[in-house]
Amino acid sequence: MAVRLSDNQALRPPRGYPEQLAALLSQQIASGAIPPGTRLPSETALAARYRVSRSVVREALSRLKYDGLLVSRQGFGAIVVGSAGRRSFRVAEASRLKPRELAEIYEMRAILEAEAAALAALRRTPAQLRGLSACLGRMARAVEAQSDGTRHDVRFHRALARMSGNRHLRVLMDYLHSRLFQVIQTARAHSSRTSGLPPLVQKEHEAIFAAVAAGDAEGARRSCLAHLENAARRLGLARGRREGARKGGGGFHA
Repeated sequence: MAVRLSDNQALRPPRGYPEQLAALLSQQIASGAIPPGTRLPSETALAARYRVSRSVVREALSRLKYDGLLVSRQGFGAIVVGSAGRRSFRVAEASRLKPRELAEIYEMRAILEAEAAALAALRRTPAQLRGLSACLGRMARAVEAQSDGTRHDVRFHRALARMSGNRHLRVLMDYLHSRLFQVIQTARAHSSRTSGLPPLVQKEHEAIFAAVAAGDAEGARRSCLAHLENAARRLGLARGRREGARKGGGGFHA
């Protein structure tokens, strides 16, 4: 089967070429531009098309094989399995995501993290609460000093995921936070330039902490969801309800 590969996306330094090429091919597989059963061009042909070395192509294809998107068949080369064969979950770094894609990732983060906060309220230990309180204190000092508190913000949210007591949720949230670090940093930078907003954002975190400390699962869920919805609005990433959606229901909306 002939395959039509995209010609309109050049790979850009200084980001890793293998990651870029893997992401580009993955997007084409997910969109159906490269359907299941397609035999990819040879490593040499791909290297020439994207103006990279064969080692870059080899590493990119290895990533896609590991993810279950490709299989190697003797005498045939790399064959597309399709997204249904995916074995791992990956998100491109925020700088490579389109606004709608970023909004969807942020929406997913809000859904997962709100539930993590609810579980944290039910399962937290005194030691974990002290750690969460320490994160909150460092964030408050960053607000007072008008300095960058992104690291403390991320640690606060990662701590919530750990306090959920669910190892898989913790690993997934750690991964999302690592990919969204720049977005969180941008959100805090925007807040710092708006008079009165940094203390308001701090109060949103304090509300989450208070609910978790009180063992109020529903309060923790609502506070966390409200905080992340507000953060999405501040970044222009809030997603509205679909027309005709049930009114009065929960969810991530503008």
